[in-house]
Amino acid sequence: MKSRRFLYAVKDGFTNLKRHPLVLIASITTMMFLLLIGSSFAAFAVNLRNLVEIAGQKPPIEIMFKTGTVAADAENFDKLLEENPDVIFHKMNTPQENYEIFIDSLGKEELFEDFNYTDRIPYTINIRLADPAKGDEFRNWSMQNPNIKDVYMEDELMKILNQLLHGVTTVSIVILLVFTFITIFIISNMIRIAALARSNEINIMKFIGATNSYIRIPFIIQGMVVGFAGSALSSIVFGFAYNAIYRHFGQDILNRADFALIPPNQILPVIIMISLLVGLLIGAIFSGLAVKKHVDV
Repeated sequence: MKSRRFLYAVKDGFTNLKRHPLVLIASITTMMFLLLIGSSFAAFAVNLRNLVEIAGQKPPIEIMFKTGTVAADAENFDKLLEENPDVIFHKMNTPQENYEIFIDSLGKEELFEDFNYTDRIPYTINIRLADPAKGDEFRNWSMQNPNIKDVYMEDELMKILNQLLHGVTTVSIVILLVFTFITIFIISNMIRIAALARSNEINIMKFIGATNSYIRIPFIIQGMVVGFAGSALSSIVFGFAYNAIYRHFGQDILNRADFALIPPNQILPVIIMISLLVGLLIGAIFSGLAVKKHVDV
């Protein structure tokens, strides 16, 4: 196709947008709400997955040594944890530190003035794992050390969190696919309405020698404009909404600094770019498919 004809077809596509303003507004509005819902759910799923991963690293895993274990033995095991790729955090507490924590929690220091903590309170190590599912494996590995009395961990919580991680991913994919099919249905029907309104004109163009691609281009342009306009509007609304939510309590979820929403500058560009791309692709691809029946005369 010559460039002059192509530009004329593109111009015709923008002209088509004026032919049915109510349908155009309805299509853009529907696209905007669908992509806004999709973007919101995507942000929710990404943040939830991030929070679940953080929570999965938080369950208390405490290694308790046998009383009487010397400092050198406890420190040697602590060095092994440094080399373990599954351990992302470990902190050893001495008997004195554990004693001070115990006293602070009771607030009755005078009751334990003559208490010999060195013979009664053991060394402990607090652990966080990168993957909660490896809790049992880590416990078995730790218990091989003869100086360790026990490893205390929230096994059930770790299993639930691990299942929730997979569940969030699955649900996210399913719902986003549903939103995609709904969007495709709306765009396709908009193009069919436009094609039906111009069916006689399309037939005449075919009879005088117009190619299929030449006839499809205006409708594809129309679909792309609708897709881009809807995704752009949804991105603007979503961007303002996410920033407002983040400023309000994004850094203080559950009153814990660790449990914070992902900062806007890290999540918004990705979701907005995906939203714009999805709008353009759906508008272009399915507009071309929707008009195919009317072109093949």
